[in-house]
Amino acid sequence: MSILIGTAHALAEAVGYLQLAFQVVGIALGLWALADCTIHRADHYVAAGRRSKGFWMGLNAAGFAVILLMGQMSLFGLLGMVVNAVYLADVRPALQVYRPIRVRSRIRRSGGGGSKGRWR
Repeated sequence: MSILIGTAHALAEAVGYLQLAFQVVGIALGLWALADCTIHRADHYVAAGRRSKGFWMGLNAAGFAVILLMGQMSLFGLLGMVVNAVYLADVRPALQVYRPIRVRSRIRRSGGGGSKGRWR
């Protein structure tokens, strides 16, 4: 009988750690979606053919708040995780097309005039 009690206790502890891991992942996902939503300009959302920036900011903030306050295992917490995941999986890649392009500042020139043809 004590083996069954020990096994049940170990499984309950494992489930608790799993729920804690899901909670941390849900909070990180919501924070990432909310932070990414704030750095893009509002006209990029329109150009990408997605809803407005205010719409996604509101949904991501509400999803993050619900996960933070109620946990990810509740029905609303699961809905908050889905909203944040939809933003990261669908809207974010569409907005990446409109990010600024970084240009190299150094121009490579052949040096020395020798046969080695090294680049500086």
